[in-house]
Amino acid sequence: MDEQQWQRVSPWALVYFVLHFAFRFIKDGIFNLLPIAVLFVTQVQNKLFWGQVAAVVAVTALLIYSVAYYINFRFCITDEHDILLNKGVFKKERLTLSFLRVQNVNVAEPFYFKPLGLVNCIFDAAGSVSQEVILPGVTAKYADAMRERVLTYKENEQEQSSEPSTTDLAEEQSQRNLTLSNKEVAKFGLMSNMAILALAALAPFMNVLFEFLEEAVINRLETFYEQEVGMLVNAAALAVFSILFLVVIVAIFLSVVMALIRFYNYELYFSEGKFKRIAGLLERHQLSVSLEKVQSISIKQNLIARVLKRYTIQCFQATSGHAIGAKNKQSLVMPVLDVTQVNQMLLWIYPWLDQTGFDLKALNFKGVERALLLKNLCFYALTPSVLLAAFSYVTEVINPLFCIFIFALLSMFAFLSYKRYGYYFYQHEGRYYGIFRSGMLGVQYRVFELYKAQSANSISTYFMRKSGLKSLSIQLASGTVSLPYLKKDIANGIIDFTMFQAESEKRNWM
Repeated sequence: MDEQQWQRVSPWALVYFVLHFAFRFIKDGIFNLLPIAVLFVTQVQNKLFWGQVAAVVAVTALLIYSVAYYINFRFCITDEHDILLNKGVFKKERLTLSFLRVQNVNVAEPFYFKPLGLVNCIFDAAGSVSQEVILPGVTAKYADAMRERVLTYKENEQEQSSEPSTTDLAEEQSQRNLTLSNKEVAKFGLMSNMAILALAALAPFMNVLFEFLEEAVINRLETFYEQEVGMLVNAAALAVFSILFLVVIVAIFLSVVMALIRFYNYELYFSEGKFKRIAGLLERHQLSVSLEKVQSISIKQNLIARVLKRYTIQCFQATSGHAIGAKNKQSLVMPVLDVTQVNQMLLWIYPWLDQTGFDLKALNFKGVERALLLKNLCFYALTPSVLLAAFSYVTEVINPLFCIFIFALLSMFAFLSYKRYGYYFYQHEGRYYGIFRSGMLGVQYRVFELYKAQSANSISTYFMRKSGLKSLSIQLASGTVSLPYLKKDIANGIIDFTMFQAESEKRNWM
């Protein structure tokens, strides 16, 4: 390719554009069409005919738009080390991305490109999904060459720190790797919230779905249960319960399938201070992350993960300041690790840690003030329980013992949340690190080096000020970490020390 001229990607990239815009329509546009879909299902008589007409129109429009987008899609690599990209159909866009702003150059190999030896070359811009550049349908050789060119340029431009870094330490070590079996990956589907998301996606269709199920399935199940169990149980309730159970099973199955699609044949390599992850079923996605660019890490274990004795580690890079994980596809996720693998990952990220002596659970975390427990008990346990008791008194529908049970349950949740909150600071060779703990039935640890903080502040309500309390918030390039209800002096001390580390440290946090 002539890198000084505007270029087009391979004609095979048209397949990528068709699938890309189809997925975007399903993900973003279909919810806007839900009212029309409901009217179509409930009001239209000849559903098959008009459904076919709508499908033909949608597919034709998708193909025409994809072809027009491909024709307008051009890119150029300049001598000034910029990536220029022209794209758009109705709204033309010119995107300029400097090599210095490229956080990673990743390679994805979709299944439809694999026989052709083509890949998608992804220039991951720090902090903005909209500024990300994807060149679909380029050769693997070209993508590797671009990655080497960008990374070499950035290394030459960036100032080298005089202090030994974690990268320097890692260069002395040989390449290390971690592989996860697909059986382990399937467990991540059980641990993650994908099943809940699948049920949420079905929620708008529940009324129509239950009407269909009532006619096609529930009535037959009710008849079957009446014949088999007679008067022992309510046949109608048992039929509805069976359908709900089936829906939950289907959601869990979809969650496992989604986990396998994303992390199939998971491979992780660590060498010279860089992670390289290869995973995916329909798209073998190669993600490279430099250890120096990791802003913070999260170690999570929810309720199901506790039963399975597994953890999830996520390495966050710079985002645009929105919610943590906004660029989830470009963040490094180690989905399902046992305790030994967690310690192994911590040693890779923080090589100075002693594997035999370091245990997150054994750290002497300092907790938050008891006022947080009292507030949560009042607002989230006592108030709902009193309202429920008042409702039961007026209507005489709910047993008063049920209100007591609800209060006890909510109080337990409030207490568990209060006990989970904690913080711990430690230092090694002049470097200071913080660990913030939170959770309820599960637990989450956020680990970060203090000098990477961008800002730190505190918030206090009127009653908190009366009690000399503050809630702490530290802004990182990867999101915000917070801790509620600390004594004023402690919160101010953490803020002052954190900002001192951020302002006095000369190392590049990016």
